[in-house]
Amino acid sequence: MKHSKIRITALALALFTVLSSFALFSCATDPGSKPVDPAGSGTGAAPDTTANPNVCPIPEQDYGDYDFNVLEGGFGLVVFRNDFAYDDSAASTVLDDAVFRRNSAAEERLNIRISTDQKICKSTTGSNEGYGALMKEKRAGDTNYDAAVLPAYDQTKLAYLDALTDMNKVSTLDFSNKWWDQKAVNTLTIKDMLFFATGDYSIDVFNSTIVILFNKAIAAEKKVEDLYKLVEEGKWTFAKWKEYTSQVSTDLNGDDLFTDKDLYGAAVWDDAVYAVVHSSGERCCDLDENGNMVLTLGTERAISAYTDYVEFALKDRSVIRYQQTFSENGKATFNAGSDLEYKLFQNDQALFLFTWLGVADKFRDMDTDYGILPVFKYTEDQQEYYNTVAPYNARFLSMPYVQENEERTGTILETIGFYSGQMIIPAFYEKTLYGATVRDEESRPMLELIREHRVFDLGYFYQPANINKELILLFRANQTNWASRYQALEKSAKTILDRFNKAFDDIRAGS
Repeated sequence: MKHSKIRITALALALFTVLSSFALFSCATDPGSKPVDPAGSGTGAAPDTTANPNVCPIPEQDYGDYDFNVLEGGFGLVVFRNDFAYDDSAASTVLDDAVFRRNSAAEERLNIRISTDQKICKSTTGSNEGYGALMKEKRAGDTNYDAAVLPAYDQTKLAYLDALTDMNKVSTLDFSNKWWDQKAVNTLTIKDMLFFATGDYSIDVFNSTIVILFNKAIAAEKKVEDLYKLVEEGKWTFAKWKEYTSQVSTDLNGDDLFTDKDLYGAAVWDDAVYAVVHSSGERCCDLDENGNMVLTLGTERAISAYTDYVEFALKDRSVIRYQQTFSENGKATFNAGSDLEYKLFQNDQALFLFTWLGVADKFRDMDTDYGILPVFKYTEDQQEYYNTVAPYNARFLSMPYVQENEERTGTILETIGFYSGQMIIPAFYEKTLYGATVRDEESRPMLELIREHRVFDLGYFYQPANINKELILLFRANQTNWASRYQALEKSAKTILDRFNKAFDDIRAGS
């Protein structure tokens, strides 16, 4: 989508008022800005930001009205939010206006135009639309795309096939800057190479974080204690979630079938098993001291967390899996695209809802108030909460292997990153927490905690022998014995990881 002129909507004006209270101003016309480096080499003197942290630290450049083109792709089954494109129609939101202003600020500062090529990706093993497009670019030596925002499943395959730029080697990129997500940078850096990352530019990755929503009316009726306080005190645990969930179970229509017509303590997403493993502090894969990916999904603690959760979620009548469709006689059939989660929560039929953060916006118009919580700790003695970035939903930023000018691309991404922290993140909180009136300001500390403690799991993204997906498949099959399933898959998963590690060794040696 080429940049177009947008009318200044009342919504945009309202957002500007909110942002002004935070003293977040565009730095494109800062009086302290230094001279432009017309060559665009990144050697222009940076402005002095010590007195004012809201002054853009990236030197101004004149890139001659350069068309900076971003390939954006996501899966059609989820409503992903483009990170660089925006809606300029009458239906535009606070976030659309923020993306427009962020893009405009970067365009003015660097004399560029930001364009996007948007695709629906159709495969979780490397889509033609994302992975295929960038592989084609590399083979042909084309530079149609300066950057790409693609599903993790595309980015990982592109990474080990050496089809992405190692962004750690781009001189104009500095991943210690606050607009880059440091946990993502640390986790995704393999053998000192970083092929994809995320940061303030991306609301989509934040939206992809698994959370627990709760119905305030049901919580009050069942005399559930202050859940926000429980989180803040570090006492929001699996045991507490289980205790409160088990208090809510009613056969509303009296048919003794427990279907989508009844009341539950929790409605759970199949993918929540990923978050439950993370809730124990364990991972699918981690890095050893040599930077190699190693399998860690078979630890005693990971097995225990999975088993305890599944034993309860599949056998207690207070829990319903919502990726199902129920027939008139109460028979349940698996349906990944079921809208049952919306129906149950909107109709006050579930105290807790396991979902991803992007879904919360769907409930803005429901009559009952709701709140947002991080996923519980597995045990109270843990130091922190761990909030899973759902692998299917997650998208990351990369630079294609072939670059016309990688220093220019780096400068542009850094500039976009700075303005994103100034404009995109405040707009996210505005959109998430407020409707026509304040909806749930109490959830803001929860959102900040969730964002700070996100988990980016290499194993969930690289999928060695699809061992991560077996967690979900075993859950759907009503099986609790993860230990035996892990043992059956361990050898093949480790073999695949060995191949990945060798591929990265070869890439590093050849760079």
